[in-house]
Amino acid sequence: MLKTIRVQVPGSTSNLGAGFDTLGLAVDLPLEVIFHFDVPSTHILSARGEGAHEIARVEGHLILRAFSHACEELNQTPPHVAFEINNAIPLKRGLGSSGAAVVAGLLAANVYFNNALSQRQLLNLTNELEGHPENASASLLGGLTVNGVHNGQVLCERFAPPSHWKAACFVPDLEIATEDTRRVLPASIARAHAIGNLQSAAVMVVAFAKQNAALLEFATRDFLHQPFRKMLIPGFDDILAVAMHAGAYGAFLSGSGSTMLAITEDTRTQEITNAMAKEAQGHNLSGKPMVLSFAEHGATCEVAI
Repeated sequence: MLKTIRVQVPGSTSNLGAGFDTLGLAVDLPLEVIFHFDVPSTHILSARGEGAHEIARVEGHLILRAFSHACEELNQTPPHVAFEINNAIPLKRGLGSSGAAVVAGLLAANVYFNNALSQRQLLNLTNELEGHPENASASLLGGLTVNGVHNGQVLCERFAPPSHWKAACFVPDLEIATEDTRRVLPASIARAHAIGNLQSAAVMVVAFAKQNAALLEFATRDFLHQPFRKMLIPGFDDILAVAMHAGAYGAFLSGSGSTMLAITEDTRTQEITNAMAKEAQGHNLSGKPMVLSFAEHGATCEVAI
């Protein structure tokens, strides 16, 4: 009988400008969860790292919900489980904390029941729980994922990220929940803007497939969500502008925010994060600069008998 399963899941950025609910990209911010099965009841043993005060209430609930959801899919009674959480992903900042939590719970249950769920089934379950596929698919598979949903089935392909591309980020102290940022979106947009987003999202996929950084500035244009969500973030336009001026290839709102992320060469990351942080300070927006690698590999599991 299994005694423990250790799951490590990378965080993610999503949308990448125009690819709303379509593009996900894994980042090297790990969520680690250790599941213990030789226990008399289900509970959380400990929570450490980013947002530790909220992890047990928010992420812990998501992990357990996902674990139970996978058990239901397999028509299995969920075993008692206790788990430890060590989290490096800032919560409610657009860096995929909830997607990673969902993947952790699903993977642990799948491993417990002898990997009875296929990758496609896991992707479908993440979409059922999250309501959109791109963050969780990137956390599950690593790299850049391109996603669609048809009749409840997730269609997903991935590309390996160029190793010399990095993420230069500014992570505000400002928390933004995905549900809140969806409320500010309009019910419809102009045809010209819809066409613009289609062009940008398509070019973003080509930029990664061909590792062509010259395409990224065009590829990060967005008319669908950033023009409306930016109103929630002081200095948004100016912070992205200084990132581009400092040498970024492209810059965008990470997921629904509040993190702002620029793709750049690894040699320019410090200059860009410093410029973003200085500009944010000028708008009285507190937070921290952060340099991240893109995660080529997705979630992993280690098992102890």
